[in-house]
Amino acid sequence: MAPQLLRKWLRREGLPVLEGIQSLDARQVGILDADGSLLYGSGPDGSDGSARIPLVLEGQVAGWVTGPHESRLKDDLAVLLRYLLEQEAAKKALASEVLDKYRELHLLYRLAEELGASLQPQAIGETALREVCPMTESKGGLVLLQKDEGNELEILATCECELPIELGSKTPPNYLKKVLQTGQPQLINDQDARRYFIGLSPSTTSILCAPLKTSKRVFGALVLFRENIQPFNAGDIKLVAAVAMQVSPAIEIVSLHRVQLDNARIERDLQTARQVQSGLLPRRMPQVPGWQVAAHWQPARGVSGDLYDFIYFPDGKLGLIVADVTDKGVPAALVMANTRSILRGAATSIGRKGSESPARLLGRVNHVLYEDMPMNMFVTCLLVILDPATGLFRFANAGHNLPVLRSRGGAVELRATGLPLGIFPSPVYDDQEAALEPGDSLLMFSDGLVEAHNPGGDMFGFPRLLEMMRPRPGAPQLQGDDLLHSLVAELQGFTGPHWEQEDDVTLLTVYRQ
Repeated sequence: MAPQLLRKWLRREGLPVLEGIQSLDARQVGILDADGSLLYGSGPDGSDGSARIPLVLEGQVAGWVTGPHESRLKDDLAVLLRYLLEQEAAKKALASEVLDKYRELHLLYRLAEELGASLQPQAIGETALREVCPMTESKGGLVLLQKDEGNELEILATCECELPIELGSKTPPNYLKKVLQTGQPQLINDQDARRYFIGLSPSTTSILCAPLKTSKRVFGALVLFRENIQPFNAGDIKLVAAVAMQVSPAIEIVSLHRVQLDNARIERDLQTARQVQSGLLPRRMPQVPGWQVAAHWQPARGVSGDLYDFIYFPDGKLGLIVADVTDKGVPAALVMANTRSILRGAATSIGRKGSESPARLLGRVNHVLYEDMPMNMFVTCLLVILDPATGLFRFANAGHNLPVLRSRGGAVELRATGLPLGIFPSPVYDDQEAALEPGDSLLMFSDGLVEAHNPGGDMFGFPRLLEMMRPRPGAPQLQGDDLLHSLVAELQGFTGPHWEQEDDVTLLTVYRQ
């Protein structure tokens, strides 16, 4: 810069200044450029032994003043020219700084406008890099986001550059760890580019990294890199930090907005799924003279892994089913829908013989379910086949809760065991028999009732349920819907008003009048 500065200054404004100095004799002195070419005057050029005084600016020789050894004019002129050149250099530096600040402000203003129109985090990252990379003369850059609040990072956006930029490891390098931990920018120079990026040729690089953060957390970083022939400086740090500060809330707001939209969409889908699932449940209770059947279905989430259903056999017998799929939510609901279809299909395929052996029917269902059951999932199922004409019923159990029979003599659990459906290819199920006399009730239920906890951590439990089912002398015996409402009310009183339901609750009762 210094050699060109002398020539430009003389051409623009220096000559009038020199000509205005009355004591200056252009025949006695000369002004030379750094290469020794005469720029002003006609005095000696120093080759004849005359004096030659360097004009040093910013450590560089900008030119020379020449004149006779005995002349003081050359000395005074050299002092004057040094001062004037320093002033000129200061003006140029100030003008350059002002221009840089203007460009930075214009960049931030333009960036604010563009970010306001972006509705995708990736688009925001690409916009920021598209603006800041040319401004900082960066070779490349990328926007990184933390995955699931952990150390692993994912690339949100990259700028268009000649070299591929990709993190070389899932573990962030030290400079990125510092940025993510402290929330402060980091600058490193004279680094081997291959330590940090894949695909870069052997070379040194300078890396500038600024945090993407909110008032509560650091969630990513803006990274730029240059070839080391032009390292980053403090001004670059301020600019990139300002850009990162502007980009951070834009990404955060858009991300939160997307989460809200996704949650709203999921909620709509769950509502639709619950409507569809509710449609799979029986639309009405069986209407059998002398009998009363009631059911209660209460999902823990939008959809349920619990199932109750009825099967009407050609010989007049009635099948009653309560089943529970492991887990909750959508996966369990899908398995539940499949189980219902298989149960009905198996009952139809067995036909008249199906009403004779619930164990045989469960074996047929298991054979089909085992082929398609998702990993780590299974279905518990209690199947009761009732003959309304006699009150006799057969039942088989595939790992489900034992049914409770209430009679005048008390309340007892009916024992029947067997493995849940879908675990093994050929489990053995046993048929058991019992009878419902007039005034008796049978309760079938899922474990969402007995495994519910109160705020103190106590479980509702089987003993409490048996105690509630026992007849009380002199007290009215609740049946059907009234019995189920009483059980649900007892559960609500036990768990308290702020209970977060842990599991689906399904109740089914049949009463012989």
